[in-house]
Amino acid sequence: MRVLITGGQENEMKYALMEELKNKKIHYITAEHQRENNVCSSLGNSDFYTFSNSRELVELLMMQQINCVIHLSNKTITSNSMKDSFDQSEENIACTVEVLEACVQAKVNKIIFPSSIAVYGDITGNITEEMTLQPVLFEGLSKKIEEKYIQTYHTLYNLSYTILRFPIVYGQPSIHNQNEGMMEATIKKVLENRPPIIFDDDGQKKHLLYISDAIEAIISSIYKGENEIFNICPEEKFSMKEVVAIIQSAIKDDTFYAMEEGEKNRISARKAQLQLGWHCKVSVAQGIRFVIEDIKHNEGQTNQTLK
Repeated sequence: MRVLITGGQENEMKYALMEELKNKKIHYITAEHQRENNVCSSLGNSDFYTFSNSRELVELLMMQQINCVIHLSNKTITSNSMKDSFDQSEENIACTVEVLEACVQAKVNKIIFPSSIAVYGDITGNITEEMTLQPVLFEGLSKKIEEKYIQTYHTLYNLSYTILRFPIVYGQPSIHNQNEGMMEATIKKVLENRPPIIFDDDGQKKHLLYISDAIEAIISSIYKGENEIFNICPEEKFSMKEVVAIIQSAIKDDTFYAMEEGEKNRISARKAQLQLGWHCKVSVAQGIRFVIEDIKHNEGQTNQTLK
Protein backbone atom coordinates (compact mmCIF):
# COMPACT_ATOMS: atom_id res chain seq x y z
CA MET A 1 0.00 0.00 0.00
CA ARG A 2 1.30 3.43 -0.99
CA VAL A 3 -0.46 6.48 0.47
CA LEU A 4 -0.47 10.20 -0.34
CA ILE A 5 -1.54 12.69 2.35
CA THR A 6 -2.71 16.05 1.03
CA GLY A 7 -2.48 19.04 3.35
CA GLY A 8 -0.05 21.59 4.66
CA GLN A 9 1.51 22.25 8.05
CA GLU A 10 -1.66 23.93 9.29
CA ASN A 11 -3.51 20.60 9.35
CA GLU A 12 -3.84 19.22 12.86
CA MET A 13 -4.08 15.56 11.81
CA LYS A 14 -1.14 15.45 9.45
CA TYR A 15 1.78 14.81 11.82
CA ALA A 16 -0.10 12.35 14.02
CA LEU A 17 -1.19 10.46 10.91
CA MET A 18 2.36 10.41 9.52
CA GLU A 19 3.65 8.98 12.79
CA GLU A 20 1.04 6.22 12.86
CA LEU A 21 1.60 5.30 9.20
CA LYS A 22 5.30 5.02 9.97
CA ASN A 23 4.54 2.78 12.98
CA LYS A 24 2.34 0.58 10.78
CA LYS A 25 5.10 0.45 8.15
CA ILE A 26 2.76 1.89 5.51
CA HIS A 27 4.62 3.82 2.79
CA TYR A 28 3.45 7.42 2.49
CA ILE A 29 4.32 10.77 0.99
CA THR A 30 2.79 14.18 1.67
CA ALA A 31 1.89 16.96 -0.73
CA GLU A 32 0.20 20.35 -0.69
CA HIS A 33 -0.96 22.79 -3.32
CA GLN A 34 1.33 25.75 -3.96
CA ARG A 35 1.83 28.19 -6.81
CA GLU A 36 5.52 27.43 -7.16
CA ASN A 37 6.85 24.52 -9.18
CA ASN A 38 7.27 21.15 -7.54
CA VAL A 39 10.03 20.79 -4.98
CA CYS A 40 10.97 17.85 -2.84
CA SER A 41 12.43 17.98 0.65
CA SER A 42 12.86 15.59 3.55
CA LEU A 43 10.08 15.54 6.14
CA GLY A 44 10.84 12.88 8.73
CA ASN A 45 10.99 9.58 6.87
CA SER A 46 8.64 10.88 4.20
CA ASP A 47 9.06 12.87 1.01
CA PHE A 48 7.21 16.17 0.92
CA TYR A 49 6.08 17.57 -2.42
CA THR A 50 4.24 20.62 -3.66
CA PHE A 51 2.15 20.86 -6.82
CA SER A 52 0.83 23.91 -8.61
CA ASN A 53 -1.88 22.33 -10.77
CA SER A 54 -3.82 19.13 -11.37
CA ARG A 55 -1.39 17.89 -14.04
CA GLU A 56 1.54 17.98 -11.61
CA LEU A 57 -0.53 16.14 -9.01
CA VAL A 58 -1.38 13.43 -11.55
CA GLU A 59 2.33 13.06 -12.39
CA LEU A 60 3.18 12.76 -8.70
CA LEU A 61 0.49 10.13 -8.08
CA MET A 62 1.66 8.07 -11.04
CA MET A 63 5.38 8.45 -10.32
CA GLN A 64 4.87 7.31 -6.70
CA GLN A 65 2.36 4.59 -7.68
CA ILE A 66 -0.12 5.83 -5.08
CA ASN A 67 -3.00 3.49 -4.19
CA CYS A 68 -4.83 5.64 -1.65
CA VAL A 69 -5.15 9.41 -1.09
CA ILE A 70 -5.99 10.75 2.38
CA HIS A 71 -7.38 14.19 1.60
CA LEU A 72 -6.61 16.50 4.55
CA SER A 73 -6.26 19.73 2.56
CA ASN A 74 -9.58 21.25 3.63
CA LYS A 75 -9.36 24.32 5.81
CA THR A 76 -11.79 24.75 8.69
CA ILE A 77 -14.38 27.43 8.04
CA THR A 78 -14.45 29.60 11.15
CA SER A 79 -15.44 33.04 9.89
CA ASN A 80 -18.85 34.47 10.81
CA SER A 81 -18.76 36.62 7.69
CA MET A 82 -21.04 35.34 4.91
CA LYS A 83 -18.56 36.42 2.22
CA ASP A 84 -15.51 34.95 3.95
CA SER A 85 -17.34 31.69 4.66
CA PHE A 86 -18.46 31.45 1.04
CA ASP A 87 -14.94 32.10 -0.25
CA GLN A 88 -13.41 29.48 2.07
CA SER A 89 -16.10 26.98 1.13
CA GLU A 90 -15.51 27.53 -2.59
CA GLU A 91 -11.77 27.06 -2.08
CA ASN A 92 -12.28 23.76 -0.24
CA ILE A 93 -14.70 22.42 -2.83
CA ALA A 94 -12.40 23.36 -5.73
CA CYS A 95 -9.45 21.67 -4.00
CA THR A 96 -11.41 18.46 -3.44
CA VAL A 97 -12.58 18.34 -7.06
CA GLU A 98 -8.99 18.88 -8.24
CA VAL A 99 -7.80 15.94 -6.10
CA LEU A 100 -10.66 13.74 -7.30
CA GLU A 101 -9.89 14.50 -10.94
CA ALA A 102 -6.21 13.70 -10.42
CA CYS A 103 -7.05 10.43 -8.67
CA VAL A 104 -9.18 9.32 -11.62
CA GLN A 105 -6.53 10.23 -14.19
CA ALA A 106 -3.77 8.52 -12.21
CA LYS A 107 -5.96 5.44 -11.57
CA VAL A 108 -5.74 5.75 -7.79
CA ASN A 109 -7.86 3.09 -6.07
CA LYS A 110 -9.32 5.05 -3.16
CA ILE A 111 -9.77 8.41 -1.47
CA ILE A 112 -10.36 8.90 2.28
CA PHE A 113 -12.14 12.13 3.19
CA PRO A 114 -12.46 13.54 6.74
CA SER A 115 -15.87 15.21 6.77
CA SER A 116 -17.80 16.70 9.70
CA ILE A 117 -20.88 15.98 11.79
CA ALA A 118 -21.81 19.57 10.91
CA VAL A 119 -23.43 18.12 7.77
CA TYR A 120 -26.38 17.00 9.94
CA GLY A 121 -27.34 20.49 11.09
CA ASP A 122 -30.18 20.57 13.64
CA ILE A 123 -31.56 17.09 13.02
CA THR A 124 -33.26 15.66 16.11
CA GLY A 125 -33.38 12.10 17.39
CA ASN A 126 -30.84 9.33 16.89
CA ILE A 127 -28.53 10.33 14.04
CA THR A 128 -27.25 7.70 11.62
CA GLU A 129 -25.29 7.99 8.40
CA GLU A 130 -28.39 7.36 6.25
CA MET A 131 -30.28 10.47 7.41
CA THR A 132 -31.04 13.39 5.08
CA LEU A 133 -28.47 16.13 5.63
CA GLN A 134 -29.67 19.58 6.73
CA PRO A 135 -26.55 21.72 7.40
CA VAL A 136 -27.15 25.23 8.72
CA LEU A 137 -23.58 26.57 8.60
CA PHE A 138 -21.11 26.89 5.72
CA GLU A 139 -18.79 24.33 7.35
CA GLY A 140 -21.50 21.68 7.09
CA LEU A 141 -22.74 22.84 3.68
CA SER A 142 -19.23 22.74 2.21
CA LYS A 143 -18.61 19.23 3.53
CA LYS A 144 -22.00 18.06 2.23
CA ILE A 145 -21.15 19.29 -1.28
CA GLU A 146 -17.70 17.70 -1.16
CA GLU A 147 -19.21 14.39 -0.03
CA LYS A 148 -21.58 14.50 -3.00
CA TYR A 149 -18.71 15.12 -5.42
CA ILE A 150 -16.84 12.14 -3.98
CA GLN A 151 -19.88 9.88 -4.35
CA THR A 152 -20.45 11.14 -7.90
CA TYR A 153 -16.84 10.37 -8.88
CA HIS A 154 -17.37 6.86 -7.55
CA THR A 155 -20.53 6.47 -9.64
CA LEU A 156 -18.96 7.86 -12.81
CA TYR A 157 -15.38 6.59 -12.55
CA ASN A 158 -15.47 3.80 -9.94
CA LEU A 159 -13.13 5.68 -7.59
CA SER A 160 -13.56 4.03 -4.19
CA TYR A 161 -13.97 6.18 -1.08
CA THR A 162 -14.46 6.22 2.66
CA ILE A 163 -16.00 9.33 4.25
CA LEU A 164 -15.46 9.87 7.98
CA ARG A 165 -17.68 12.38 9.78
CA PHE A 166 -15.72 13.80 12.70
CA PRO A 167 -16.70 16.11 15.58
CA ILE A 168 -14.17 18.57 17.09
CA VAL A 169 -10.80 16.81 17.05
CA TYR A 170 -8.30 17.93 19.70
CA GLY A 171 -4.89 16.88 20.93
CA GLN A 172 -2.83 17.74 17.87
CA PRO A 173 0.95 17.93 18.43
CA SER A 174 1.17 21.70 18.89
CA ILE A 175 4.96 21.73 18.51
CA HIS A 176 4.29 21.29 14.76
CA ASN A 177 1.03 23.18 14.45
CA GLN A 178 0.89 26.96 14.57
CA ASN A 179 -2.92 27.03 14.45
CA GLU A 180 -3.82 26.28 18.05
CA GLY A 181 -7.09 24.46 18.68
CA MET A 182 -9.84 25.45 21.09
CA MET A 183 -8.91 22.80 23.66
CA GLU A 184 -5.19 23.60 23.61
CA ALA A 185 -5.80 27.36 23.93
CA THR A 186 -8.18 26.82 26.86
CA ILE A 187 -5.75 24.53 28.69
CA LYS A 188 -2.89 27.01 28.27
CA LYS A 189 -4.98 29.80 29.76
CA VAL A 190 -5.86 27.67 32.80
CA LEU A 191 -2.21 26.61 33.22
CA GLU A 192 -1.19 30.28 33.19
CA ASN A 193 -3.91 31.20 35.70
CA ARG A 194 -5.67 33.32 33.10
CA PRO A 195 -9.45 33.22 32.69
CA PRO A 196 -10.36 30.84 29.84
CA ILE A 197 -12.59 32.07 27.06
CA ILE A 198 -15.97 30.37 27.40
CA PHE A 199 -18.23 31.30 24.56
CA ASP A 200 -21.86 32.01 25.37
CA ASP A 201 -23.24 28.79 23.90
CA ASP A 202 -26.20 28.51 26.29
CA GLY A 203 -24.67 25.33 27.68
CA GLN A 204 -24.69 23.67 24.27
CA LYS A 205 -22.88 20.35 24.44
CA LYS A 206 -19.94 19.67 22.12
CA HIS A 207 -18.62 16.40 20.74
CA LEU A 208 -14.89 16.08 21.44
CA LEU A 209 -12.65 13.41 19.94
CA TYR A 210 -9.01 12.86 20.92
CA ILE A 211 -6.71 12.80 17.91
CA SER A 212 -5.45 9.23 18.35
CA ASP A 213 -9.04 7.97 18.02
CA ALA A 214 -9.47 10.02 14.83
CA ILE A 215 -6.23 8.65 13.39
CA GLU A 216 -7.28 5.09 14.20
CA ALA A 217 -10.42 5.56 12.09
CA ILE A 218 -8.39 6.88 9.15
CA ILE A 219 -5.89 4.01 9.31
CA SER A 220 -8.71 1.45 9.45
CA SER A 221 -10.30 3.09 6.40
CA ILE A 222 -7.25 2.35 4.25
CA TYR A 223 -8.24 -1.31 4.18
CA LYS A 224 -11.93 -1.25 5.16
CA GLY A 225 -15.17 0.67 4.66
CA GLU A 226 -15.24 0.68 0.86
CA ASN A 227 -17.71 3.25 -0.48
CA GLU A 228 -19.23 3.90 2.93
CA ILE A 229 -19.79 6.87 5.25
CA PHE A 230 -19.11 6.59 8.99
CA ASN A 231 -19.80 8.69 12.06
CA ILE A 232 -16.60 8.78 14.13
CA CYS A 233 -17.96 10.17 17.37
CA PRO A 234 -17.61 9.46 21.12
CA GLU A 235 -20.59 8.40 23.22
CA GLU A 236 -20.74 11.58 25.31
CA LYS A 237 -20.64 15.34 24.84
CA PHE A 238 -19.80 18.23 27.17
CA SER A 239 -20.38 21.95 27.54
CA MET A 240 -17.35 24.25 27.62
CA LYS A 241 -18.00 24.95 31.32
CA GLU A 242 -17.76 21.21 31.98
CA VAL A 243 -14.58 21.03 29.89
CA VAL A 244 -12.98 23.87 31.90
CA ALA A 245 -13.93 22.10 35.15
CA ILE A 246 -12.24 18.91 33.91
CA ILE A 247 -9.12 20.90 32.91
CA GLN A 248 -8.90 22.60 36.29
CA SER A 249 -9.24 19.32 38.17
CA ALA A 250 -6.73 17.55 35.91
CA ILE A 251 -4.15 20.28 36.54
CA LYS A 252 -4.60 20.05 40.33
CA ASP A 253 -4.60 16.27 40.65
CA ASP A 254 -1.98 13.65 39.80
CA THR A 255 -4.66 11.19 38.66
CA PHE A 256 -7.21 11.39 35.90
CA TYR A 257 -10.22 13.46 36.78
CA ALA A 258 -13.32 11.38 37.38
CA MET A 259 -16.63 13.13 36.89
CA GLU A 260 -20.18 12.19 36.22
CA GLU A 261 -20.77 11.00 32.68
CA GLY A 262 -21.41 13.64 30.06
CA GLU A 263 -24.68 13.91 28.20
CA LYS A 264 -25.26 10.91 25.96
CA ASN A 265 -24.57 11.46 22.29
CA ARG A 266 -27.35 11.24 19.69
CA ILE A 267 -24.89 10.53 16.88
CA SER A 268 -24.56 6.80 16.38
CA ALA A 269 -21.10 5.33 15.72
CA ARG A 270 -22.38 1.76 15.59
CA LYS A 271 -21.71 1.41 11.87
CA ALA A 272 -18.03 2.33 12.38
CA GLN A 273 -17.81 -0.14 15.24
CA LEU A 274 -19.18 -2.97 13.12
CA GLN A 275 -17.47 -2.29 9.78
CA LEU A 276 -14.22 -0.53 10.74
CA GLY A 277 -13.74 -2.15 14.13
CA TRP A 278 -13.47 1.40 15.51
CA HIS A 279 -14.13 2.28 19.14
CA CYS A 280 -13.50 5.51 21.03
CA LYS A 281 -10.70 4.61 23.44
CA VAL A 282 -9.74 7.96 25.01
CA SER A 283 -12.24 9.68 27.30
CA VAL A 284 -12.39 13.48 27.45
CA ALA A 285 -10.79 13.43 30.92
CA GLN A 286 -7.94 11.25 29.65
CA GLY A 287 -7.50 13.30 26.49
CA ILE A 288 -7.28 16.54 28.44
CA ARG A 289 -4.63 15.01 30.66
CA PHE A 290 -2.62 13.96 27.61
CA VAL A 291 -2.83 17.48 26.16
CA ILE A 292 -1.67 19.00 29.46
CA GLU A 293 1.34 16.65 29.48
CA ASP A 294 2.13 17.50 25.83
CA ILE A 295 1.96 21.25 26.50
CA LYS A 296 4.28 20.96 29.52
CA HIS A 297 6.66 18.75 27.54
CA ASN A 298 6.78 21.17 24.59
CA GLU A 299 7.31 24.14 26.90
CA GLY A 300 10.16 22.27 28.57
CA GLN A 301 11.78 21.62 25.18
CA THR A 302 11.40 25.29 24.26
CA ASN A 303 13.00 26.40 27.53
CA GLN A 304 15.91 24.01 27.02
CA THR A 305 16.48 25.42 23.52
CA LEU A 306 16.54 29.00 24.82
CA LYS A 307 19.17 28.23 27.46
